[in-house]
Amino acid sequence: MNSNSAAHCEITHHWFGWVTIPGHGSAWARGHVTLPLCAPREDAYRLIAAWLRERGCTVPADLSQVIALLPGQLAPAAPADTTPRSI
Repeated sequence: MNSNSAAHCEITHHWFGWVTIPGHGSAWARGHVTLPLCAPREDAYRLIAAWLRERGCTVPADLSQVIALLPGQLAPAAPADTTPRSI
């Protein structure tokens, strides 16, 4: 098996929810996070929490109470290079 036919090993989760920004109130946030296929959902929440903190949002201890994490989708594998080559 070559690298072009290897199984893809990443999954992308889309997420959304209301977050609190100190001094500004509530705001709608959404995005996506891509992780290794075998990573637990908690890793997705950790990455989302870090992203929100970087932007000044208050992150509750249990982020799953305010952020919906949608079921993951396998990230599409890069298409194989089919460019004709001369020998």
